[in-house]
Amino acid sequence: MKKLTLILSIFLLSACASDLKKRNEVKDLDTKLESGKKVAGDDTLGIRDNTMVVQKKVELAEELRRLENLVYGMEYEVYGNREYGTVGLYGVYRDCKGEVNSTKFGGSGKLIPVEPPAPVIKEERDLKFGKDEKGNLVGISEEYLSERIDRFKKYRKLLRKRRQEYETKVRICENNLKDAKFKLKDK
Repeated sequence: MKKLTLILSIFLLSACASDLKKRNEVKDLDTKLESGKKVAGDDTLGIRDNTMVVQKKVELAEELRRLENLVYGMEYEVYGNREYGTVGLYGVYRDCKGEVNSTKFGGSGKLIPVEPPAPVIKEERDLKFGKDEKGNLVGISEEYLSERIDRFKKYRKLLRKRRQEYETKVRICENNLKDAKFKLKDK
């Protein structure tokens, strides 16, 4: 039974690896359209095989750069960026929780524990060390383009969810703070 499981595992891993490699093979694409007219940005309206189509054609390096910049920007929006001195939604929430519980507004004055930040982007690459074609000592890592794009799409999805969570937490906290300030005025 163990042997069968091992054989199946090896088969599945090799099948996944070949699918991944196949997904990243360079293919010759026919991108020519009859009567092609730019619609907006990278979109072109035209005719292919007697059918009207809208084609979006992008440079892969630019598309990857756009996706990565979007995701890094979202992470800064959610968690802030020390280098730029921003606190993000997480920092706004953390600070608000501290203010709500301050003695100034009738709280205990003790800091309320807030869950630790959980950054999404993990860029720890395994480097192979050696000499390049020019004899320079280098470290190199490689990954399939499709894996990288899939990874950043996953990051984007997680960050959208976290952004919504922290926006909600900030609104609740700010409402509680507003309530505490109102109660202080009434006294």
